[in-house]
Amino acid sequence: MNKISPITSEDSIVAGMKRRKESVDYPFLITLAGIGILIAMAFFILGLATGYATTGAIVSAVSVLLTAVVMGFFLSKENNVRISEVPASLARQEGEVPAYLLTSKAGEVIYADFRFRQLVGAITGSQSVSPFGLNFVEEEEKSELEDTFKALKPGERKILNVTVTDTEDRPLILKLDLFHESERQGYVRWNVSAGDSAESKQAPSLRRKVDLSGIGRLLELGNAGCMAVGGNDEILYVNDLLRDWLVDSDEKELQLPVSLQELTERPREELDGLVPFLTVSGQEIPLVIHSGENLSSSYGDSDVSIYVLMREGEGGAAHHMPSDVNIEHFFMDSPIGIAVVSAKGEVLERNNIFRNFLAALGLVKTKRLKDFLEAEDHEDIIAKIGHTIESGEASTVADVAFKGKEEKRGQLYITRLEHFADHEGVSILYLIDTTEQKSLELQFAQSQKMQAVGQLAGGIAHDFNNLLTAITGFCDLLLVRHGPGDQSFSDIIQIKQNANRAANLVRQLLAFSRQQTLRPKVLVVTDVLAELSNLLRRLIGETIELEMKHGRGLGPVKVDQGQLEQVIINLCVNARDAMPEGGKIMIRTRNIPYQESLKLSERYKVMPPNDYVLLEVEDTGTGIAKEHLGKIFEPFFSTKEVGKGTGLGLSTVYGIIKQTDGFIFPTSELGKGTTFSIYIPMHKEVKRETGEASVVEQEGKSEAKDLTGKGNILLVEDEDAVRMFASRALKNKGYKIYEANSGDKALKIVQELEGDLDLIISDVVMPQMDGPTMVKKVKEKHPNLKVIFISGYAEDAFDKNLGEEDFNFLPKPFSLKQLAEQVKDVLES
Repeated sequence: MNKISPITSEDSIVAGMKRRKESVDYPFLITLAGIGILIAMAFFILGLATGYATTGAIVSAVSVLLTAVVMGFFLSKENNVRISEVPASLARQEGEVPAYLLTSKAGEVIYADFRFRQLVGAITGSQSVSPFGLNFVEEEEKSELEDTFKALKPGERKILNVTVTDTEDRPLILKLDLFHESERQGYVRWNVSAGDSAESKQAPSLRRKVDLSGIGRLLELGNAGCMAVGGNDEILYVNDLLRDWLVDSDEKELQLPVSLQELTERPREELDGLVPFLTVSGQEIPLVIHSGENLSSSYGDSDVSIYVLMREGEGGAAHHMPSDVNIEHFFMDSPIGIAVVSAKGEVLERNNIFRNFLAALGLVKTKRLKDFLEAEDHEDIIAKIGHTIESGEASTVADVAFKGKEEKRGQLYITRLEHFADHEGVSILYLIDTTEQKSLELQFAQSQKMQAVGQLAGGIAHDFNNLLTAITGFCDLLLVRHGPGDQSFSDIIQIKQNANRAANLVRQLLAFSRQQTLRPKVLVVTDVLAELSNLLRRLIGETIELEMKHGRGLGPVKVDQGQLEQVIINLCVNARDAMPEGGKIMIRTRNIPYQESLKLSERYKVMPPNDYVLLEVEDTGTGIAKEHLGKIFEPFFSTKEVGKGTGLGLSTVYGIIKQTDGFIFPTSELGKGTTFSIYIPMHKEVKRETGEASVVEQEGKSEAKDLTGKGNILLVEDEDAVRMFASRALKNKGYKIYEANSGDKALKIVQELEGDLDLIISDVVMPQMDGPTMVKKVKEKHPNLKVIFISGYAEDAFDKNLGEEDFNFLPKPFSLKQLAEQVKDVLES
């Protein structure tokens, strides 16, 4: 992989250091600075790997500063690096950068820089302690820190001082600067430095205490040796690489401490530039060495100096650095997609996640953005890449559509990369796959839209049911006086038949809105299909073949048989219309056990795991276009020609299935056909239920009987036409009727009659006081009074308001006969 060499922000140490023209006379200084930059690169890429570039830049700056500590202040003014030129934002606490820590909102340590590990190691003797694990002098301060941490809100910053003790029980005041990242909710940034009180004067000795082994290992990444020389010219420490250079004999070992005079003839003051060293066997080895900074020693109270050494001739060999492997690891194994892209849209490098994303699209070999981005998105992204490269400002593309065999969407973040291999001014694209998120958003939006339209349809259906009740009811009253021999008879029949057609349309609206009154019973789907097969064959015609395949041991379901039949008929009629030249319809059924449903629930997020019965209706028709597939369940949407469909067929199917707690999913391919898969929950109680036939069925099947009767009935209905028809119909049957157009008036009538009533017939939805509320008040004094509710809404739309109350229900629109039968049955029960 090509090496990535990002330029850090202006607040970084590297950007702050100024090189004079004389620096060209010191090639090794350039190499040494390169070591620091390349180490910083590792931390920067680590930041990129977490998708948090700003933090990566800060950490890279801290890494470079660590290199500066290792080097010490070996550069004088003649060596071209001045402390005064370090940016003020980093020149805190007597010129030192605070220790840096990144934690989750739960307090888990995500990243700790070298300074923090060094500081905590000096205080506790361990480098793996979080701030909450320090030895607090006052328990109240620890509690205050925990409370402050928990209360932090995104974008909020808190600063507080705490007193802790080190391993020798010496007090140390630390200043904790906590900041909750607003763009990464859940992450808290800590800057830890010495506190402001007098007791913190001993803090520098702790902060400046150096873990030499850690520094030595870091320098080994850059082929650099490291040694620490004490005040008595004794070599106290060498890293493993320098030890390997000096130990050239299997029989001898370098024993520390060793006198500096034993390894080189030069005094400590002249350890600079090219210095000959002696190996343990006496051979001379030239090493390029730089004078180090005096630091408080980890080995005692005397001062030590740290020196950086390299083999002669390797000063410019930065490309040999083994840290490339680590950088590549950070880049390639990042948990989000990363790609390096030129200003022209050429993909110069990409990591595993980005490559896998393109592989899912079938475009893994593409090297240009325009090959896998839609045209509109490509133009926008190229423009933003150019702006980012030119200005350095990061850009975001919230929603991107990708080409390929799968429908994929993603979110892109764009940042500038100053150098990449032989390219100047390129960009880094961070990709987050939002396909699943967008799918869930669309499903939720569709569900909300269907619910809203369903509520509207239910309201319209209720109003229409009132009108249709009046129309069909008065037709029945007219038919009492105008028999078959009357010249008006046929006209009245025509009015009633068209009213019945309108009632069927309203039932479809109620089914779509999932507000239809269902009469479910336990049955087996194969029995329904067996009874329905002859009708289906007549509906689809002779040019279409009907094939049925049933699974063994099909489980029972609890559904309204009439509504299930309507679902199957609607799907088969749609399939017939999609095959004008003939074809084949296949209806398949089988059980879906719980284990199989687990996989289905991953595919269809809205369907929970359960035992289901699957009913599939497949055709070999023209198929449905991809852009239409997501709209077919919307009311009044139709793929048929104008005048050949209402657009309510599939909406009705959807409403019935959802009201049965089932699920329906379509799959289609143009030119090959469409399949509707219906999943109905399996009924756990296998006992068959005969159920009650619908009111319409009862009307057609019941034998003629005497519908006259006697009794006092209170009729409560706010729709004048409905109340007028029902009152006249029941009076004609011999009942005494009291009328009220609201719940309040009904209560007054009950009070006047002192409960001398046999039955209350009440509408459900009325102004001021609804039917259920009125009935509850009446039953407080007359608990045995019988009740029939009439409504254009579904029965279950209001039965929850009555709890366990005993009541009967007659859905609108109803005929004279249906009303009389219901009243007779209730009074005689």
